[in-house]
Amino acid sequence: MQRGQAAYHCPAGHGLLRVWPDTNAPVGVSLVCTKCGHRIAGDTTLIELAANTAPDMDPEPVPIVRLPDGTVPQGLRPDSAVRTTGWLQLGKLPVSSGFWAAAAAFCATAPLYPWLPFVATPLGYLAWKQYTTHWLPASQAVNMRRTAAEELNPGQHVRLYGTAGPVGEVGAVGADAQGQIRLRMVGGTEIIRRPGQRVWQADLRN
Repeated sequence: MQRGQAAYHCPAGHGLLRVWPDTNAPVGVSLVCTKCGHRIAGDTTLIELAANTAPDMDPEPVPIVRLPDGTVPQGLRPDSAVRTTGWLQLGKLPVSSGFWAAAAAFCATAPLYPWLPFVATPLGYLAWKQYTTHWLPASQAVNMRRTAAEELNPGQHVRLYGTAGPVGEVGAVGADAQGQIRLRMVGGTEIIRRPGQRVWQADLRN
């Protein structure tokens, strides 16, 4: 499992991670750097033990992202990424997409009748609320700080693509043979970043 291009390397540049016995890991082994101690806990998704070497192993529960209070975030997708609302943030204050929905309804109806915007504006907001709560659930997320990819820790929430869009929970941090940082998200998704490239950490609100 630590051969070829799929092998995990140490994000600090110490080379290939070794497979090491680990009674605290779900499958009994972890990937460890013997120089700095960096560790990636082994699981069936990471090393495919369930399919290759332990067919009688009980399947692990599907990992999912959780908020600090233990609840599941609104907008959780099957791949464990969290769909989010909004795309504009002033400092650490997000501007809700509900505002834009209400503003669009106001602007679209203002030229028609003087009274219509006062009806359409709250209806535009309520339609957005219904859409992001029931039809296509999404969670509010606020960008908090930018962190170098290799400095992230498991359990932290980050934007998967730039400054907006879905949020994922870091499951493990590794590297490839070229030294690029491999961020493995809860659920198995991996994103590749350059060493030193900063990623937005996000705070999921609901």
